[in-house]
Amino acid sequence: MTLSNKMIERFKNKPDQSMWNYIIALQQLQNALFELEKDENDHEILQDLSKRALDIGKDLEKLLNLMENNLEE
Repeated sequence: MTLSNKMIERFKNKPDQSMWNYIIALQQLQNALFELEKDENDHEILQDLSKRALDIGKDLEKLLNLMENNLEE
């Protein structure tokens, strides 16, 4: 679930609260994936969960960088 650069760019025009809502939702989803990993023993499922959590982390990084840039402007 990675966001395209075009989608990230569109967030520039959104109110800060909308961006924070999305950031918080992504963090909650990532936390849920980490919880699922704790009780999982199947290697394939663990790989899938880890990949999804990492993808979400990349999206979060992009959005937080955008927020930082918005604050600097």
